[in-house]
Parts: sequence; structure tokens; C-alpha cells
Amino acid sequence: MREQENRRNAPRVPISLIARCCQEDLNEVGIIVCNLSIGGMSIKTNYPLSVNEELEVAFQLPDRFKTVLCVSGELAWLQNHGIILGKETTLFTGGIKFLNLQESSLAILDEYVQSVVD
Repeated sequence: MREQENRRNAPRVPISLIARCCQEDLNEVGIIVCNLSIGGMSIKTNYPLSVNEELEVAFQLPDRFKTVLCVSGELAWLQNHGIILGKETTLFTGGIKFLNLQESSLAILDEYVQSVVD
């Protein structure tokens, strides 16, 4: 686990919020964002996304930020947890790497992450 932390270029902060994720074929799914950095986010979903798939994600930052961000990303990894009968559970966890973030979005994300880290 320590090795994985060292590979990251930016700090990640825990967060729990619902985001809207739009796929290239215009399907829209809900995802739960679990952590966030200026480089990407960790997600949970019950919808089977595809690794390397480009996505548009819209989410509202909490607290004083109250800002809705719409970002482009690529699904970098996805883990299938299978189905457990009789239990409501997340079937997939994954990571979205942000692509071509606008300077304004990058600044807001950086400010939010730093506010949680500090």
C-alpha cells in the first residue's frame, strides 16, 4: 500500500458525494465519489463501466465551495466485487483519471483538497 501512495502526484482526500457520470454513448449513471485529488477520483458504482472509457463527470463540492464541476476523465481501473445475494452492496469500485482540466476547475479542486488536508 505504501508503494501505491508514493506513486501519486497529489494528495487525495476522503469525500462522499453522488456524482453524475455521462458515457460517450450518452448513458448517464450515478456514481459515489469516495476520494478526490486534482488528478482524479475514486468511485463506487453498481454500473459496469469500461476501463479506458472516457467519461464526463459532474459533481458538487461540499462545504463553502458549493461549486458544481464538470470534468472529463478516463476510467483508469475497475474492480468487480460480484453479487452477494440478499445484500445491497456496491458491485464495482474504480478510479477516474482527469483529462484536460480547465485551469479554473483545477484551481477550485486544489483549493478544496488543500482545505481538507490543512
